[in-house]
Amino acid sequence: MNTSMNHRTGIVKLIILVALLLCSTVVVGSLLMRNYGDKQASIGADAITFTAIKGKFIASVNEVGDIESSSNIEIRCRVKSRGREGVAILELVPEGTKVEKGDFLCQLDDSLLKEELIERRIVVAKDKSDVLKAESQLEAARGKLREFENGKYHQEVAKLNAEINVAKENENRALDKYQHILKLSRKGYATNAQKEAEKFAAETAKERLILAQEELRIYQEFSRDRETAELTSEIKQQAAQLEASQYRLDLSKQRESEYLRQVESCRIVAPQAGTVVYANDSDRRDSSIVIEEGASIRDGQEIFYLPDPSKMQVNAKVNDSKINKVKVGQRVEVRVDTAPEIPIAGVVRRVSSFPLPRRYYQAPIEYEVFVDITELSPLIRGGLRGKVEIFVEQQENVVMAPVSSLVLQGKDTYFVIVKTQAGKIEPRLVSIGSNNDKFAVITKGLSAGEEILVDADTYRDAIDFPSSP
Repeated sequence: MNTSMNHRTGIVKLIILVALLLCSTVVVGSLLMRNYGDKQASIGADAITFTAIKGKFIASVNEVGDIESSSNIEIRCRVKSRGREGVAILELVPEGTKVEKGDFLCQLDDSLLKEELIERRIVVAKDKSDVLKAESQLEAARGKLREFENGKYHQEVAKLNAEINVAKENENRALDKYQHILKLSRKGYATNAQKEAEKFAAETAKERLILAQEELRIYQEFSRDRETAELTSEIKQQAAQLEASQYRLDLSKQRESEYLRQVESCRIVAPQAGTVVYANDSDRRDSSIVIEEGASIRDGQEIFYLPDPSKMQVNAKVNDSKINKVKVGQRVEVRVDTAPEIPIAGVVRRVSSFPLPRRYYQAPIEYEVFVDITELSPLIRGGLRGKVEIFVEQQENVVMAPVSSLVLQGKDTYFVIVKTQAGKIEPRLVSIGSNNDKFAVITKGLSAGEEILVDADTYRDAIDFPSSP
């Protein structure tokens, strides 16, 4: 009996507990639905909205850069230091002077160079004298050879032939006397001593003839070639002396011309029309370079820049995240700080293929973009900084919404929060196209004229977004 009563009491308690749980669930659910509705009503009443528009979409890249001339000639010192620290500036035209081609720019100190030029000219005169002397000696040596071949040789041969003829005549006379003595000796009218004397005279005359003939042969076969070789060698020596003298003269003239060019380089004139800009450099770690009268300039050091004011450009540096959008030929508007409200027309001329060296560790990667300024404006001057707006994209008649009105759900799913005519709000799945950091092109899911929440991401937790598109 007691057991059955206890069992019925337990069942009643379980039924009461389940009923209480069901009641609490209904109460909590109703409270949550009431709070969500109140929150939606609050968002719809207080949120800032924007009406989606349809029109022209423009995307641009905005950067700053240095305004300079695209035709900028560097004028450098061409005077060699020659062991000195440099050459002094004696006179300068004021910076900012507009000059034409050939106008005076600068005078460097040329006093020492002029003294050295005079010394070079003295050396040139001496070397010219040596060349003339060598030419005279060469001509004399050639004359000696001509004199020998066309005169002295034939004269010597004739002289030796004459000696041979005399020797022959003496031999004939000696032989006649010897024959006559022999006849007288046979008749007893001449002694043996006379006979022997005439015989010796005949033999001596014959030997002298042979000696004269041999002397002619030796002269023709040997002495002539020796004298010709000696005279030819002298000609070669004088020719070599002349060549050496000519080399010395050429070298002296070259050095004279070099000094003359150095003197002429001390007077610098404008190679083209432009505006004078001093090549001052205050960023050097060791010392600043200041172009002024009295300053010393090294060989090869920049003195002036001569930009052509009719060919101006902006050298802008574009971050690597935007560089792929920039193309040659894109329209550009340039604004200077002195008149930021006035746009000046330009066009992209060149986009660098390689990034600039990083200025410090982990510095942003930047590329040079050169913008030609196509509009003549008195506001454009070299040395200024300019803001460039490069127009990289343009679309007509497209629906646009603020970038801040987009809510990203997942990896690439975007929603906007639309405010209906009834004052309610609802999430709307949209497809987006290009954006310019302010507005995004809505290609699907939204129409022009619909109201959307601007700071939509702040209401993310209060909106029940669909789990899947």
